[in-house]
Amino acid sequence: MKHKFQFFFLAMMFIATLLPLTVAAQTTDEVVLRSSATSVELGNNVTIVVAGETLTDLYAAEMELTYDEQQLAYTGYTSSLSNQAYVLEPKVQGNKILLVFTLTGNKDGLRGDKDLFTLSFKASKAGAASVSLSSLTTVNSQLEKMNGKMGNGMTLSVSDHSNSGSNSGSQQRETSSTPSTSGTSILLIDALNAANGVASIDVESKALLEAGKNSKDGSVTIKVNSGSDVKELQLNLPAMQLQQLHSDSGDVKTLRVETKLATVSIHRAVLDTRTLSDTSNLQLSIATIDPANLSQDIREEIGNSVVYDFNLNLDGSKITNFIKNSVIVELPYELGPNENPHQVVVYYIAEDGKLEVVRNGKYNTDTGRVRFLPTHFGKYTANHVQVSFSDMNGYTWANEGVLGLAAREVVNGRSEGHFIPAGEVTRAEFVKMLIQLFDLADSSATAAFTDVDAGAWYYNSIASAQKIGLVQGKDDGSFGVNDQISREDMAVLIYRASKIISSTTAQANGATSNFLDVDQISTYAKDAVWAATKAGLMDGVAEGYFEPKGKSTRAQAATVIYRLYIGSF
Repeated sequence: MKHKFQFFFLAMMFIATLLPLTVAAQTTDEVVLRSSATSVELGNNVTIVVAGETLTDLYAAEMELTYDEQQLAYTGYTSSLSNQAYVLEPKVQGNKILLVFTLTGNKDGLRGDKDLFTLSFKASKAGAASVSLSSLTTVNSQLEKMNGKMGNGMTLSVSDHSNSGSNSGSQQRETSSTPSTSGTSILLIDALNAANGVASIDVESKALLEAGKNSKDGSVTIKVNSGSDVKELQLNLPAMQLQQLHSDSGDVKTLRVETKLATVSIHRAVLDTRTLSDTSNLQLSIATIDPANLSQDIREEIGNSVVYDFNLNLDGSKITNFIKNSVIVELPYELGPNENPHQVVVYYIAEDGKLEVVRNGKYNTDTGRVRFLPTHFGKYTANHVQVSFSDMNGYTWANEGVLGLAAREVVNGRSEGHFIPAGEVTRAEFVKMLIQLFDLADSSATAAFTDVDAGAWYYNSIASAQKIGLVQGKDDGSFGVNDQISREDMAVLIYRASKIISSTTAQANGATSNFLDVDQISTYAKDAVWAATKAGLMDGVAEGYFEPKGKSTRAQAATVIYRLYIGSF
């Protein structure tokens, strides 16, 4: 069996002692450069594609690109190889950028024509700017050095005079901002004639600040109109001015970018802890992924669903993590025949190729979009998850909750195809469902209850719940892990969860429940019962009766949790 590179070999990948002493005798593979434009206006952006031509078996490569750093400022990169290869973050030193990738596993190398990297630059000084490859090392699937050939370099012209007809290879027209009837200030931009499917757009500081002044609701919307040939949008924003947006109504907190590919809303908190200069560039990249670049397992799992690749870079460095709820993404999704909107789920495609459920993703039938709050960018897709249980007859009222939670891998059947809707729910099970669905898990949390065992399936959920004040336990110091949860305690946890996730769905105002068995509701639970029933999260079990000491069923628990979920975020 052939030996392939492991990740820890990357840094040493091209040291000669790891490779055969002879060079493979085969057709020469060539790596060339393509530019989105031969000339660019000062302050605008241009992209350089590093591509392989007539490749025969390219398994790994290391190359160095040299550019005139006086005329061009590197702002970021994307790579079409991200789903099929390990791509090292480009290393920038002075006017040189080191690019490295390697395939993994037992497979052939790349063949034919293939785009490897797309690099973005901002024109920073007028003059002639040269870009070229200064070194290239290639390796085939047999771990032999290949005869790599570097294509010709190029020279770009950076001009400092106005030319509205040119913008990084795509035509851009920007109009003055106007407030909408809702009070949102809207900035309209046309991005036409994308070069190689990539449209790079520069938002001018003056236009952005003007849009901020016109805002009445604390937000600015940039609407980008692009052609069907656009597969990737790169929106370049003046970061300092974005952070300074202000109107007569106060600070402008949110920038919403609406495109045909997807919609992204960014709260200014993303930039609050970062060091900015007058020339800092925030680049938002939205791209669709060619299915051929996905693994066979992923393609089989998601079917025909579109995969999107999102990136956010500040001055060429990727922003890898977001403050909670600071970024919102909306993906278009068309429901298929007999598809249930509650079973449309967002997935993150991790670097190892595995699908991870994004549990806060929700489909809006009015907009035809799936909305979710990522904690980081990367590759995402929306897909309908087909789940069903054969024992839900008579539980039509619980279908949405049960199937919605099952699609998000929060609940499972008790046996193959059977949910057991009338089954009881333990306190540990209920807490775990809440913690999972609302992404409240904290790996650093510890539990102090006497009956919560470290390493148990419920430990982290209960520990996380205790840390945030969701649960308090019993007077004897235990939690009651295996106790069946009562209806009044379920109301209490729902009420507390509502406050923790800042939902207005279940809020108490001191009113008294009018249930006939109100005297049986524990004092600590009365506000919660009133709030949960008033908000429509819980119902009585019989006309006029809440039955606070009754035990919750699995169907009831799933329904209550899912109702809170629908009204949150």
